[in-house]
Parts: sequence; C-alpha cells; structure tokens
Amino acid sequence: MDYVEVAVDAPVGPGRTFSYSVPPRMSLEPGQLVWVPFGRRTLQGVVMQLASAPQVEVTRDVLDAVEPAPVVSAPHLALGKWLSRYYLCSLFSALGLMLPPGFEGRVRSRISGRDHAEREADSRIEQLRPQSREALGQLDQKRHLEEKQFLKLLGRSGERELHRLVEKGLVDRRVDLNHPKISPKYQCYLFILEPLAAATLDSLPPRQKELVEAIRSENGTYPAALANKTFGNGLVRAVFAKGLLGMDWVRQEAAPEAVRPQELNPQRLDLTGEQQDALDRIVQILEDPKKTARSFLLHGVTGSGKTEVYLRAIQTVVNRGGQAIFMVPEIALTPQTLERVNARFPGRVAVLHSGLTARQKFDRWWEIRDGAYDVVVGPRSSLFAPLEQLGIIVIDEEHEWTYKQVESQPFYHARSAALELSRLTGATAVMGSATPDVETYYHAARGHHRLLELPRRIHSPDGDPGQDMAQVEVCDMRQELKDGNRSIFSRPLAGYMAERLRSGQQTILFLNRRGSAPIVQCRDCGYVATCSRCNVSLTHHSADGRLWCHRCNRKTRFPRHCRSCGGVHIRQLGIGTQKVVDAVSERFPDAVVDRWDADTNRGGTGTESGAGEIMRRLTSGETQVLVGTQMVAKGLDVPNVTLVGVILADVGLFLPDFRAGERNFSLLCQVAGRAGRGASPGKVVIQTYRPDHYAITAAASQDYGLLYRQEMQFRRQMGNPPFNRLVHMVWQDADPAVCQRAALAMARQLRHQASAQGLTDVQIIGPAPGTPSRLRGRHRWHLLVRGRGLHRFLEGVNPGPGCIIDVDPVHVL
Repeated sequence: MDYVEVAVDAPVGPGRTFSYSVPPRMSLEPGQLVWVPFGRRTLQGVVMQLASAPQVEVTRDVLDAVEPAPVVSAPHLALGKWLSRYYLCSLFSALGLMLPPGFEGRVRSRISGRDHAEREADSRIEQLRPQSREALGQLDQKRHLEEKQFLKLLGRSGERELHRLVEKGLVDRRVDLNHPKISPKYQCYLFILEPLAAATLDSLPPRQKELVEAIRSENGTYPAALANKTFGNGLVRAVFAKGLLGMDWVRQEAAPEAVRPQELNPQRLDLTGEQQDALDRIVQILEDPKKTARSFLLHGVTGSGKTEVYLRAIQTVVNRGGQAIFMVPEIALTPQTLERVNARFPGRVAVLHSGLTARQKFDRWWEIRDGAYDVVVGPRSSLFAPLEQLGIIVIDEEHEWTYKQVESQPFYHARSAALELSRLTGATAVMGSATPDVETYYHAARGHHRLLELPRRIHSPDGDPGQDMAQVEVCDMRQELKDGNRSIFSRPLAGYMAERLRSGQQTILFLNRRGSAPIVQCRDCGYVATCSRCNVSLTHHSADGRLWCHRCNRKTRFPRHCRSCGGVHIRQLGIGTQKVVDAVSERFPDAVVDRWDADTNRGGTGTESGAGEIMRRLTSGETQVLVGTQMVAKGLDVPNVTLVGVILADVGLFLPDFRAGERNFSLLCQVAGRAGRGASPGKVVIQTYRPDHYAITAAASQDYGLLYRQEMQFRRQMGNPPFNRLVHMVWQDADPAVCQRAALAMARQLRHQASAQGLTDVQIIGPAPGTPSRLRGRHRWHLLVRGRGLHRFLEGVNPGPGCIIDVDPVHVL
C-alpha cells in the first residue's frame, strides 16, 4: 500500500504532517490538494511527499483529490516548509499562500434521522437529555438538517453529543466534499469538421445552410452561444447530429488590466555611469548560475533611476526565457509601477493584488501558471505567483513595513521570504530603497548582500553629489509660536506656497495623520472621547461631522454634551489632513486643493475619489496643492511639484518602538524626494518642535549615513536587531485578567527555561499592556523575547489559546 504525508488545514505545530494511506486506483503526487479525515472532521490538505511507510501504525485513507494535478510546485513546497518553521505557524497556513485563489474549502455536512416509529421504540431515547430529544424531534419534521443547525439545537457540548448520537445509530452524518469556490469558465466554439462538398451543403435545409455559412465566414470558429441565440438550440443540435460540426471548449480568460495607449511608448533613458555599473554587476550574476550571494541591495537617492535598473535587469532575464516578480509595498503604488512595466513589456505583464475580484484573481493565477506572462507585478502576495522559470525578484522600497503580514497567520515578511525563494530557485533578488532598512544595510555591509550605490539623481548636469536634490529648510515651530504665529503654516512655508501658486507650480503638503482633529476633549473636565471598543481617542472628520476610530473604523456622532460631566464646551485638538485642506482653502481661496489618504484612497462620493483619479488630476496639473499622508511620500514622479511642506514632522517620532526614529527619517526623506524632480529646483520645508532630533537632522541633510551610525549605536547598546532577533508574543481576550495571567505565566516559564539552560543572551522583556491596551473589544498584553537562537529556545513552548507569536516583528507596540 502507498502512503502520503499531508499538511492538514488544522492548528498544529510548525512543519507537522500526518500520514494517510492512498486507496487503490487513486494516484497522488506532491503538491496536490486533497480531502482527508481528521478526527471527526473532514479537512483539506496538501500532499507534501510520498512515503513507503507511515509515521503511525494505523492510517486512514485519503478521501478524494480536490484537483487532479498538483497545484503547488516543488520550490513552493520547500518555501512553505521554511515559512512554517521560521514563523512558527502550521504548514498548511504557510502553503495556503501558494494555493490558487478560491480553493479555501469547507465540507458540507448534513444530519439525517432514523424512521420516527423505529426510533421511538428504541429504549435508549429515554436516556438522552431533554435538549437532545427535542433536537431529534426537529429532525423528524425536516428529514435532514445542516450540521451547524443541528449543533445549535443540541446546545452546549453539541459536538460531543452529536458524536454520541452517531455512535448509537440514532442519526446519520453525511459529508459532501465541496468543489473549489471558483472554477474555470469555458466557452464553446463551433467549427466545421471537414471541408463540405457543394452537394452536401446544397442538400441542407435553408436555415442549416445559413448556420454553416456563418461559421465559415468567421474563419471556421463560431461561438455556440451566438449560434443558439441566432439560429436556435434545436437547429444547432440538428446540424451537429449530422456529423458536420465539432465543438471546442476553450477556457475563458479574464479581461487584462487596462493599458492606456501612451503607456505602450516606453521612454528609453541613457544610463548614468553608476546605473550602468549597478546593472552590469546584476547581469553578471544573472548570467552565471553558479555564483553565490545572489541578492543585491540597490541604495539610491530618490530620483536616481533605480526603476530603470530594475527594468533592464528584468529585460535581461526575459530575453533569456526567464520570468520576473516586481514587488511594490502597497496596492496604491501598483498602477504606477504597472504603467512603466507595461510600457517595457506590453501584453506580458500580470498584476496580482487584493483589489481584483475573486474571478480575476483565479483566472490570473491560472494564466500565470500556464506561462502567459513574463512579469508579475503586485504587493507582497505576488511573491507566491506560480512562475515556473523565475529568474529575478525585485523588492522595491524594501524598507517598507507593509511587506510584513500582520493581519493573520503566517506573519511572514515578504523580503525574507523572497530571499529564501531566491535561494531555492537560483533566482536573483534585488532590493532597492533610498532609505534602506537598517538591518538590510547592516547585512549588506557585512557581505551577505552585494551593495550597489546610486548617490546622484539621474538629471544632475555635472554629477555633483546632491546638487539637484531639493533644498531642505527646517522650521522650528516653537519659535513661530513665540513670534505670534498660531497658524499651522510657518511663515516660510506660507510664503513659498504663495510663490508656487503664482508661478503655476505644484505643492505637496504631508501630514501622517488623517481626519480633522485627533482629539475631541471637554474643556470643563478634561474628558477625551474614546472608542468604546478600543483604548484610543476618536478622530473628528469634518467631511461627515462624525468621530472615527482609526483602529476598528467605528463611527459615532460628534457629542453635544460631555459624557462625563455634561458640559457643552467640547473642543477639537490637533490637526489632520482634512484640517490642513480647510486651512489651505481659507488662506488661498482660489487654489485647487486635493487630499490623498486612506479615506480618499478607498473612493467615495462628492469630492472624494480613488487613487487613480487623484493621480490623474495631479499629473495633469489640475491639482495645485495635494495634501496627504504617507501615500504622497512614495512613488510620485511629477516634474511640476517643486515644493513639499511637512506640516508636523514629529508625528510618530516618540512612539514606544525602537524603530520610530528610523521610520520617521524614511518618511521625511521619501516625501522630500517628491520635490524638484523636473527642471526647476525643489524646496522642502520641515516643520517640527524638535529640530535637534537626530532623525530630523539626518532627514534635513538627506544623510542616510548619519541616521545609520546613530541607529547602530543605539541598537548595539540595547541589543536590538540586527544584533539580536526578536519574537513578539501578544495575548488578546475580552477579559483583561485572562490576558494578564497568561502573559505573566509565560514570562515566568521562559525566564526559568533561560536560567535552566544557562542562556545569558536571551532576555524576556515584559509582560505589559499593549499600546493600545484594547483593540476591537479585546484587551492586549504582550512580551518580547530578545536574543539569538530563539527558534531552538522556543521549540515546544505552548503559549496557550489567544496568543499571537510574531517572529521578527515590525512593530512592538
């Protein structure tokens, strides 16, 4: 008998598989998706490998194959194993990233009962609890029920009671295996089987003759749906029955991404010396499969032409018959990148992101699997596209924390996963950024990645470093306040804005906080309006006059009276993007102002629109002033933008997170890079209450080296990454005491374990309430494990239910 090892869709330990026997006449291969019995349930699983002997003495049979052929390739199976072990998640949850969209499966189980008279004669009925007898009575009336409905009738311990009823033969349980939620669409075409003699054609009735002539006029193929509509289904069947027609079923593809005509006219740029040198070093590795260290860090200032280097490296791979993945950190940036890549590879580019419909995702996955595309563009999920000839992986803006999955298991980082996939497939990985992640730069400096530098913008006339970078001016808002200026605009920024409006140039104003006011407070007692489900203050949005929770999206009316003291003196404190828009319109009434943040990016009504429309108005020059959050800091290349104003550079600077300074620096450098990308020089004004902070100072001088050296000093002192690894444990529960007890117990266990093993380099930090301490009605406690060899240290540790384990977290709040 043959056996297989299966990764089952169940919350089991990292890397664990289960042995199943393969029934006669069933053939399975590694990578196939199957249905298997698991305890009392039927679950999906992925065949990991064939085995000559099982892990256990008694095995159960595989029930059925979901697909007749493997859906996960050998490299992706290996990647799934690595993800499972590294991020401490189940093997199936890791492999779920590689499965075709829509294949998430749940069985449909129905409960049916015995004949009523026969059951009533059974003496065991009287031994059942009243709720079970009542449930059986309901079953008599409807003959069968969905299992979940029957479990509700059974009440508490319903699963256990149902199992007893099945064992006693009082009910039957039937399991129906579902097909995938989405299946390929096929279209039928009619064609003439063989050349028809004139006599045969003349012998046909007039309408049948018309049908044959119609098929001939369409070069021999004709949609069956159109034939049925035009000639009638009966007539088509009659001609088919005479053996004159054949039917060809063709899988229908989803409509490709719309490409505007101007996108298909790529602008070929002459490379600078630094660009050519970077490209040559990448191509050297691409052309030599035996070379090791196949990863690069392309560190280039904003506007230095990193994208052109990416595209030419991809072109080299495509010319040799290979394929490429081009990752961007956010969906909002996908259309901008797609435009440039489509121009270089027209008709050979696929886009994958969560904004596609379920049908589009499904069809695109299978098209990629069939080799219809050379390049895949998208955010982190695009990394798992089923490319058979992967040659290069580009990770643009590699420092962005959005490459980290934080919503659900597995909590993987796409950059780390890309480096592992590169190792497994022999593909080359190219990471690029103007402000690289400190840890990535550290590893590049130590030789783990090949470091490439682009220190100048591509249109610098004489190559003088930094000559064409925007001029940055730091404005101390403390002094502005002392001088009597209570506006959100410093006097220099207001003056520069007026100059740009007069000259027809454009301005970007950056504030990483949406809404109108982040705090609504009672002036009588000091009460602050907070979310009833999250321990965060509610933000006032002037567009709809409501208070929003930016954590759970809960909305409530603006209070007329204080909930605490009943007072009526309610005040709005702080600023957000909406208030900045209002302030610009008030100071410059004739200016055309637009806003781009998470609210407008989703699209809406009135003046709000999606990202595409906002981009169109900005690039056409219709928008004179664009106000936005971090979305305006990335990827925008508008030559007419000559002024960038950072309204408040201190937002997020003092969060209890060791990466706060690095993130602030990165955002400031990115948004400053939006100015002066054309022929006119750029100007940046950074408004801050802490002009002496190292992150502000480094960003003002666009000096990554200064930031890197300061961060290395702090992190070496504290033992933070890259000098150690981190594992973040977070407990969530509706009862705060439950979280606290579980976190304290785990901290004691880990400290005892580290002491018993003599591990002086492993630190347990915490536990403490999270920041915020409650989200969506669930309280949060967390702790950090810091040190080396943490995977071995945590092996076998069970933190209990309600705990999230995040390896290499990007946030430690």
